[in-house]
Amino acid sequence: MKSVHVCLIGIAAAAVLGLVPVARADWDRSMPYKYVQWPDLTTMGVDVNATWRQTAAGGQGQWPFVKVLADDFPCYQRGPITDIHIWGSWWDDMVNANAIFKLSIHDDVPAGGVNPDMQWSHPGELRWQEFFQPTEYIAKPWATAQERFYEPNTQQFIGMDFTVWQYNFFPREPFMQEGMDAAGKPRVYWLDVTAILPPDTLEVFGWKTSPEHWNDDAVFGDTYDPAVPPYFWHELYVEGISRDMAFVITPEPATLALLGAGLAGLVARRMRRK
Repeated sequence: MKSVHVCLIGIAAAAVLGLVPVARADWDRSMPYKYVQWPDLTTMGVDVNATWRQTAAGGQGQWPFVKVLADDFPCYQRGPITDIHIWGSWWDDMVNANAIFKLSIHDDVPAGGVNPDMQWSHPGELRWQEFFQPTEYIAKPWATAQERFYEPNTQQFIGMDFTVWQYNFFPREPFMQEGMDAAGKPRVYWLDVTAILPPDTLEVFGWKTSPEHWNDDAVFGDTYDPAVPPYFWHELYVEGISRDMAFVITPEPATLALLGAGLAGLVARRMRRK
């Protein structure tokens, strides 16, 4: 009988171990999520420059490729954010496999906040950021769509792209979101994204827009140091239409592992009763 116990517990443990690799991979619509804004694959969808590229001489970035994009999202429950997935494309489908991605999370500054020059909501205090080397994220072709590539500083379309990529990030030190605020409303955070490219490269990464809208518009800003958030944020409008960005935040793998661990404990208890 003991061998049966071990076998069943082993099966449950294997299920636990099997859950984590599935969570730490690309994401599809059959998986659970905390919050999602789907990519716009219609002719209205665009890819917005989210690239930071250093000049050949080093030092400051090469304008207008000094870009950071950000969009807000609601937080309903306290807990770590351990999975972040975004959709994007590369200008003219020229992919740079050596891109370093910087993701950050900020508090919300509501419209009419501390800066009178910015009468729209935007990222505030930096709460978390990480730099992801090429070996530290998973990139996967996700769909095909003929879409335009947009540079918000010049308000011009600079090209086309056809391949939609899904980029999957798993923070080493997850941010602990705080759940509802004191008034019982979802707390608002901002997710910032920028792709850092080596000097003398031609590639340009764009974060894809979403047809779904929550709270306020996405924003963009320029910075000459990718580790420093932009001082000034602009509302993101494309052809006079406010835009939001495509991303998903999913349940942490630890939650799935705990479910599996609970299953293992349940099996063990039932077997002991027999």
